[in-house]
Amino acid sequence: MLWDKKDQQKIKRQALAQFTESFDLFYEHSIAIDAQSRVTWISEAYYHFLELQDSPIGHDIKHIIPNSFLPAVMKSGEPLFLDLLLRKNQWIVVSAFPLQDDEGEIVGGFGFVASESVSQIKPLLAKYNNLQHQLQDVRNTLEKERSSRYHLSQIVGRSSALQAVKKKVRQAARFDISVLLTGETGTGKELFARALHDLSARCVGPFVGVNVASIPESLIEAEFFGVAPGAFTGASKEGRVGKFELANGGTLFLDEIGDMPIDLQAKLLRVLQEREFEAIGSNTLKKTDVRIIAATSRNLLERVESGHFRADLYYRLSSLPIHLPPLRERPSDIEALCEKFVDEISAQLEIPAKELTPDALQKLRVQAWPGNVRELRNVLERACVLSEDAEINASCLQPLLSQSKPVPQAANTAFSPSQLHVMAKPKELAEVVLEAERAAIVTALAYTRNNKTDAAKILRISRASLYQKINKMAI
Repeated sequence: MLWDKKDQQKIKRQALAQFTESFDLFYEHSIAIDAQSRVTWISEAYYHFLELQDSPIGHDIKHIIPNSFLPAVMKSGEPLFLDLLLRKNQWIVVSAFPLQDDEGEIVGGFGFVASESVSQIKPLLAKYNNLQHQLQDVRNTLEKERSSRYHLSQIVGRSSALQAVKKKVRQAARFDISVLLTGETGTGKELFARALHDLSARCVGPFVGVNVASIPESLIEAEFFGVAPGAFTGASKEGRVGKFELANGGTLFLDEIGDMPIDLQAKLLRVLQEREFEAIGSNTLKKTDVRIIAATSRNLLERVESGHFRADLYYRLSSLPIHLPPLRERPSDIEALCEKFVDEISAQLEIPAKELTPDALQKLRVQAWPGNVRELRNVLERACVLSEDAEINASCLQPLLSQSKPVPQAANTAFSPSQLHVMAKPKELAEVVLEAERAAIVTALAYTRNNKTDAAKILRISRASLYQKINKMAI
């Protein structure tokens, strides 16, 4: 049965009346605009919600609600059903519709906000807003940590040797490859590793460090790969997460890699090649995506030759080797380091700021510093404690430097006759050339990941010559 037009009009009026009554109950925050996006009407509840002081009628809605959906809805002619809008530091649910005249021309727009009194929406919005605040707190914490620590610019020194290292670190950060940091104890290998991580694309991921030399051999595999729940008698029911899993998506720093047991080296190599591992007591493979930065104070090539370190693991780790110079090779950095350390120590000990005299700085510049930057800081810390004056002079430092022998100082490239007797005897030219040749071959093999054909091309020698030199040098 078809209704006539009078019945249709009657039903339409009844439906609109019911809609108006329901709308006033659930959508009390409403606003309307004309074809020029000027506000033509706003509900009293929405006026107070927006905390307006003056009437918005006649003003562009963007001046009232900068991120309003209404102008875009009018332009597209398509209504927007239930979307989220950020207002007053909280998310609200909104809808927006274009308004048309009898000819179908868009003459304005109408928008409204779902009232918080709607029981189904209120808990959803509360949960969403809470999650957004938690996410922002995490972002703020991460940003604060990254801004206060481990920037490369915070590593003190302007010497050419240190600048060359910083340049290599910046280059290494551009590529997702393994890096091997070598250098004496106390040269700042972990500091450079963290700076490299923060410069890389993995900076948003975790940085997990582990000192291989400090872990008992019986526990090192569990430390790396973790332990499955109840893997053995006495094992935790919850299991244990290993470093590879903790570092997933970020960087794993392996300090003193030269002390890793030979049997574990094979397992580490497999993880690096296959990017998967098994926890102790588990038959389930876990995927891992980590960047390895290894560090050592040992001569790894000597360890390879003696059979204590796998050659294939060495080449895998040293895609880009970076050597950190000892402090005695960059004496021009001593003054800046001292200034930084003395200020830090004075603040930590809550004592008046101290200053090093020129003769004290000169004495520090000529020391051998076998413990490098770490030893320098230790000496300055003791000097700050023992010195009762505002200045720390050479006589105050002398008892603290008894174990550190001075090194000869150069003036340009010439040495005075009184200095020559303390210098080591120079090597023969043939020996120097052989060492340089060996270093070039090792670097080329590391760069090509042990691809001898590519290494020969880089070195501009034949493949046969390369094999001959490798066998001769026992590389």
